[in-house]
Amino acid sequence: MKKVSLVIIILIIILIGTSFYTYYSPYFSIKTIKLKGVNSFDENLISSYMEDYIGKNIIYLKKDKIEKKLINLKYVDNITFSRELPDTALFNIDESELIFRFIKDDNYFYLDKNGNIFSHNELKQKIVLPVIKGYSISKNDNKIKFSDNMNQFIDELIIYIDKNVETPNEIIFNNQNITLKYNDKYDIIFGELEYIDEKFRVLENVKNQIEQNNYDVYYVDVSIYNKPVLKLKQ
Repeated sequence: MKKVSLVIIILIIILIGTSFYTYYSPYFSIKTIKLKGVNSFDENLISSYMEDYIGKNIIYLKKDKIEKKLINLKYVDNITFSRELPDTALFNIDESELIFRFIKDDNYFYLDKNGNIFSHNELKQKIVLPVIKGYSISKNDNKIKFSDNMNQFIDELIIYIDKNVETPNEIIFNNQNITLKYNDKYDIIFGELEYIDEKFRVLENVKNQIEQNNYDVYYVDVSIYNKPVLKLKQ
């Protein structure tokens, strides 16, 4: 019985000593920050938000607490923290999805799906995206709030672009009426944002007819979605 008690005491002492060592040992202090999944944004800019973890003990950092804090960064949609022992903190990042550009004072600024605004200095390089014109945006804003209809338009547009591999050069807002303009094909007139899902559905059908009949088209107007207009070039 005494031997068992002695073994237990020794194990407790070893456990306490090991915990004490891992907590205070510089061997487990974070020296390196690694990012994965960063393609659009400046890695140094993002990693600057993780620099507070340099010197912290990598064993005792709480994964959930770190991820909850960093998910609020405008550069990320999702982020996961993992450890590369003994001293490297690894962050896997799903970047915010950039969707539009706009021009102010001869400079490009960028918008993501959540309405966050980015300067070109926050990106690795210039990214070619549709230029949005006529929509109320200020470069001095940090974020804009899209209406529900605008959010639906953005979602439908992303699906349309991904499916058809056709990115508009410009998206024109004129008194809340929307037109997609392309350099090498016909314009697409959506009108107002109401019934935007139906308008995209009708657009797909019209597009298929254009391709099947090899029409030379000037513009497609789906502003009245149940009465689409196909204007041919003369």
